[in-house]
Amino acid sequence: MSCQEYRKRKTLIVGEVNSGKTERTLQILRDLLSCGEDLIAVLDLAPERIQGVGGKMSLFPAERERMLYLSPQIAPPRLWGKDEEEIQVLAQENLRRIEEEFKKLQGRSLRTVVINDVSLYLQAGRAEDLFLSLEKIPTLVMNGYYGRYFGASAFSRREREQMEVLISRCDQVFYLPAVIFPSV
Repeated sequence: MSCQEYRKRKTLIVGEVNSGKTERTLQILRDLLSCGEDLIAVLDLAPERIQGVGGKMSLFPAERERMLYLSPQIAPPRLWGKDEEEIQVLAQENLRRIEEEFKKLQGRSLRTVVINDVSLYLQAGRAEDLFLSLEKIPTLVMNGYYGRYFGASAFSRREREQMEVLISRCDQVFYLPAVIFPSV
């Protein structure tokens, strides 16, 4: 696809853990930059890589200079939380930090917003609120976890339901193939 196929559209890339969502998003971001797209913000919501899961976008310093790059400290709730209550507390704290970053976008003349790991927002936030926060942005490129790796707890079901709302509101959705995880 050329960068024209992303402009003025809401694009979502979904898939299982380690299916290449971040790399695909980075490729689209680089395509947009090479086409001269400016006024770009990147919200990198992924936690640091832990136990083979997560990871920030690998941007070159020269690329970061061409955009507003925001990356709050994010805790991986299901990996750090000891129980459902602690998982919820971590997700709520992540939501608070992410919403602080959203405030930094207000009043800016942005044409494009790229969100790495939007599912971290949806673990405690709502897809509808996300769209309200970004309604004036013509081009939106996002990726997020949409799989079975983390099981079917109430927390995971809620996140999946919000991802499905997000999927229904996007112009184009790319489902990356699942990876086969070895039995441990």
